[in-house]
Amino acid sequence: MTNSITDLHAIVRPGSLLSDLPERCLEQLASEGRERTLSKNQVLFQKDDPGDYVAVVLSGCLKICAYSPSGHETVLNLLRRGDIAGELAAIDGAERSADAVALEPTTVLTLSRGTITRMLEGDAEFAAGITRALCSKLRTTSNALEATTLDMGRRVASSLLRLAEQHSVEDDDGETTCVIPIDQGTLARYCGLTRSNLNRVLKRFERVGASRHEKGELHILDTDWLADYELSED
Repeated sequence: MTNSITDLHAIVRPGSLLSDLPERCLEQLASEGRERTLSKNQVLFQKDDPGDYVAVVLSGCLKICAYSPSGHETVLNLLRRGDIAGELAAIDGAERSADAVALEPTTVLTLSRGTITRMLEGDAEFAAGITRALCSKLRTTSNALEATTLDMGRRVASSLLRLAEQHSVEDDDGETTCVIPIDQGTLARYCGLTRSNLNRVLKRFERVGASRHEKGELHILDTDWLADYELSED
C-alpha cells in the first residue's frame, strides 16, 4: 500500500458512510489514508477477518458476498467509485460479516479504524454525519430484505433500482446513464435468482426498453418503468 492524498469530497457517493461529512473531515481522512490496488478476483477482506479499516473505492468494482454452509454464493452488494466497504466492522470493532472481492482491477483508499474511532470520539460534527449515514444504510438494508419477498419480476426490478441509485452517472448535459460491467451469474446472485430465471425476466424488461444486458454489461434504461413495475401487483 502507498500513502495518498485523495479528494474524497469529489469521490464519495450520496448515501455512503462519508457523504454527509464536512470537507475538512474528508481532507483529514484522505491525508491519513493509504491506496491499495487489487487485481481481478483478488480478495480485499474475508468473513471473520478483523475490521481494522474501511475502504473507499477509487476505481473498479468490489463484490460484497457471503456463502451458505453448502457453498452457495449470495451477492450482497456491488461497490464502485465513491462507495465504502467494511464500515460496520471498522466502527464497532467486530469481525467482517462478508467477503469483498475485486470484480475487475480495482483501487481503494483504506482508512484505519484508529483514525475513524479518534474522529468519532473527538469531533461531534463527524460523529453526527456518520450516524446519519448508518441510519441510511439500515434503511437500504431493510428495503433489500423486503425485496426478497417479491415475485421474480418485481425482485429484479427492485434490484436494478438499487443498482441504478448507486451507479448512475450524470454527464455535462444533465443526461443520466447507468452502465454496469457485470456478468449474468453475478447479477443473478445479487437478485437472489437462478441465472435462467433472471434471463427470462431480463428479456421481458428488454422488450419494454427498461434494461438491456449484453456483452457483460447491464444497461439500466428506464427507472420510472422499473419503479412502477416494482409497485405493481402483477
